Amino acid sequence: MIQESVYSKLALNSTQVVQIVTDVKKAQPEKGIVYILSITEKQYSKMEIISGKSVGNVVDSDERLLIL
Repeated sequence: MIQESVYSKLALNSTQVVQIVTDVKKAQPEKGIVYILSITEKQYSKMEIISGKSVGNVVDSDERLLIL
């Protein structure tokens, strides 16, 4: 397992993928590792989602919301 943080970015074509990879390389962190996985829309559509039981203590309200 390599996951610690996962970020995703949509690229509409291979030219955009190349630009995104170039930008990530320019911002390479001093410590840590960045893995980039490029997949097609068809491959993405075949993704399986596996989920456990939902956690009951998740706060799902705007009770503490402060509008400025």
